[in-house]
Amino acid sequence: MTLVSPHLKRLELYDIEFEGCSLDFSSCEVLEELEIINCHIFANISSRSLKNLNIRGFSFDFDTRIHIIAPNLITCRLAASSGLTPVLDSMPSLVTASISLRGACMDCCNCGNLSCGGCGGQTANNNSSLVLESLSGATNLEVTISGRSMSIFRNNLKWGPMFSKLKTLLLSEWCVADDFAGLVYFLQHSPILESLTLQLDFGTHKKHLNRTDKSYNLREQSLLSKHLKIVKIICVTKEDARVRHVLEILRTHGVPSEQIDIQ
Repeated sequence: MTLVSPHLKRLELYDIEFEGCSLDFSSCEVLEELEIINCHIFANISSRSLKNLNIRGFSFDFDTRIHIIAPNLITCRLAASSGLTPVLDSMPSLVTASISLRGACMDCCNCGNLSCGGCGGQTANNNSSLVLESLSGATNLEVTISGRSMSIFRNNLKWGPMFSKLKTLLLSEWCVADDFAGLVYFLQHSPILESLTLQLDFGTHKKHLNRTDKSYNLREQSLLSKHLKIVKIICVTKEDARVRHVLEILRTHGVPSEQIDIQ
């Protein structure tokens, strides 16, 4: 679908199925805000003028990853109910991003094995990650994912994105799966982080959340933000052994107990 308008600045799309085409907004040269709600999106999205993108209550293609090409985005909010995680192209102007992939999202490691937790198999672009590299310039970031999409995000970390501008971060239980690798990664690669919130629903992924005696690399602690003011842990029970392990990791990385709030 190609839309042509020299004056359109804001566009809202509801309950539409986009299939077999590209959502090309290049001819809407002043379009800045795009909201897509409860749509089925089986097409790439492209706009160089877009600054604010909000897509929620939608499903992506189950067979092919779509691309979102919007290099001038300032705000990006994606909340998918099903389909494959999209490929996000470079977003150098990004300030705020929220990615929520839950429910029936059908991701798996790109090696093709549905049960793989992320072996490092080839992604859609062999030179970059699908999502996190494009989000790495954000100041405010929320990543809440579950199910098969967890493998994609864990694999993204292997590309080594640095979150050099990140000040506010919210992560869900995916960050404590597989030896708490996601949590440790963000602690070591967010040098000016000020606020960290962990929303932990351990009941969803018990098989991935086993305690480990792994030693974390203390040599990388110099990258931990000296600006960190508060860590909020939102969980069902404070007595869970994995919550205690999260506290241990935080202390290992120099976070004093008075800056940790368990809710």
